[in-house]
Formats: sequence, structure tokens, C-alpha cells
Amino acid sequence: MRRCLLLGAGLLAVAILAACGGNDDGGESDRSPGQALRRMVLQAEELPQGFVQRDELFTTNGYQASLSADPEARRDQLENWGRLLGYEVTYQPAGAGAQESPVQGINVSSSLYQTEEGAGDAFFIDAVKGAEERDWAADYAGLRDFQQEEVDASGLAEEIVWLRFSGFQPVDGGPDPLVTEDFIFFRVGRERGFLRVQTSSIESEDRQLIRPTVEQWLRALVLNVEEVLAEPVFEIEEE
Repeated sequence: MRRCLLLGAGLLAVAILAACGGNDDGGESDRSPGQALRRMVLQAEELPQGFVQRDELFTTNGYQASLSADPEARRDQLENWGRLLGYEVTYQPAGAGAQESPVQGINVSSSLYQTEEGAGDAFFIDAVKGAEERDWAADYAGLRDFQQEEVDASGLAEEIVWLRFSGFQPVDGGPDPLVTEDFIFFRVGRERGFLRVQTSSIESEDRQLIRPTVEQWLRALVLNVEEVLAEPVFEIEEE
């Protein structure tokens, strides 16, 4: 038998994983944790016409730990931070939009923590230190004239790291397209968010061309998070 409980932030940790452990909607209400996380990411109507949702995934701590070289240690780390649940979604242009838009893909994720302190600790280790220690140039070794830039995004979120990578992808029989990727890690309250935008174009060599659009999406994304976090309760379904 199912019963509905209205839980504030302090009690949310007790039931959130049981409420949303997978991809199945299961008739979730608009105030369930799964729907709350869905509302914390960019929505299809906030993107240009022609973009469609391709994939979505709820990420439990167990799933996240399974991606690590040391799953047990990673799971302990996530639980010590008070990570509750995450959600990821991918959008891509389809039909005529795929030919007209330089944007090839948009990845957005959101994860909730019991406290702001836990979210902040996770942000520092995974986003700040992770970005500093990663060999980004090696990841983009196939690009010609590779450039790495840290964009000043102060004030757009409580904590934020915005990295932009760009270079030309060598091709045979035509101009080399300019490839850009924006990786944006941010924190708002007890939520951690991520936005990745991938572009490819032979029409322009301006590496900053899409930046205003990315910032517009980032602002919409942060606003979505703030609006959901401002709501007093979430609805949890319990068996």
C-alpha cells in the first residue's frame, strides 16, 4: 500500500532514494523527488525549436560508485557528503535543426544533497579539484590549435567553474570545423548542477560565437534550480 508524506529538507534524505531509484516515471506527482530533479534541469521549451530529449537517467549513489575505480570508497564518499539522488538528461537537434544549428548536443545534470555543506564539499572535490587535476589537453589531442579557457562566471551561481575548450577538427576534403565544448559546474544551495554544450561549425572561426547563448541557458538553468529549492516541501511515496 502506498501513502504520501510531505517532507521538508531535513527528512528528505530518509526516503528519497526509495522514491526514485530508476528511470520509470511510475506516475510520479509533480512534487516527487524525481519530478523535482527533472524540473531543476533545462526544459525542452527553453531550447531552440528542433531540439529533442534523447536520454535521461536517475543516478543513485550505487550507480555513481560503480563508475569509479574504487566503488566502495566512492560510495562512502558520496554518502559522507549526504548525496541523495541525481538526474541526467541529454538534448540533441533533430530533423532540419540538426543541419542548421552549430549546437550538436546539450548535457544537463542535477544532484541533491542533504545539506549545503555537503554539496559544497562535493563541489570542491569533484568540480574544482577535478578540473584542476584533469589533463584536458590530452582529452582533445585530436584538435588542431587547441585552446583552453576559464570563463569568468562570478555571480551566476553560489559557486561555479566554467571551462571552454576549442579547436579545429581535421577532416579530409573540406574545411576543418571549429569545435567548442563548454563544461559548467555550479552549486546552488544543496544542489549541484552541470551543463555541457557541444558545438561544431564551418561557418565561423569565432570561438566566442555561441557563448552568449550558453550563458542564457545557464541563467535559465540556475533559475529553475532556485525555484524548486524555494518550494517548502517535496512529496514522497512510500511503500
